[in-house]
Amino acid sequence: MRRCFFWWVAASTVLLITGCASPAVVAPVAAQATPTSAPLTHFTVSGRFSAKNGKEQASGQFRFSQAASQRALSIFSPLGTPLAEISADETGAAIALANGETQRASSVAELLQNVIELPVTDAQLSLWLQGRPSMMATPNSKAWEFDTVGRIARFTEAGWDVSVTDRFAANDANGNYADAPRRMRWSRSGDTETEVRWIVDEWKTP
Repeated sequence: MRRCFFWWVAASTVLLITGCASPAVVAPVAAQATPTSAPLTHFTVSGRFSAKNGKEQASGQFRFSQAASQRALSIFSPLGTPLAEISADETGAAIALANGETQRASSVAELLQNVIELPVTDAQLSLWLQGRPSMMATPNSKAWEFDTVGRIARFTEAGWDVSVTDRFAANDANGNYADAPRRMRWSRSGDTETEVRWIVDEWKTP
């Protein structure tokens, strides 16, 4: 199931790669620059994604929520049909597919590879969705780029280039979390054919 689920998603959905905005303008920043705010531990983010690897492509909707030791990731078709539900707590993680199949693993990230092949940890998944590298990443002038107001615009980690191309405004009319990523592109370093794009419609905190 792990090998074929991504392509089952592709066959079950409208094959559409959603475009992203132009990359945020970046400016040279000292190598020791670091994010000024602490990473979020309680949040919910939902929107749309598209993924491709040079041979196949798929798109759909997603919803990720995190609270204390609990995490949940739901995957839907572009029209909103449920395809997979991943849930996790301190005891492990489980995925339930629309066809009734289930599978258990130690983490959300491990089960996510049934949908999108991203070799990341749960901590990296949470932080990348926030548009920031994990605490294991060391800031340097080559791997990190910042926009004109000092927010991270791009970083490289675990063999992937993560770019934040748009963020929610501080006065967002729908109350979304200020400066949270609205659009992101995750691409495998040195491989222009493998990427995941995210368009966030809602970003909330308690």
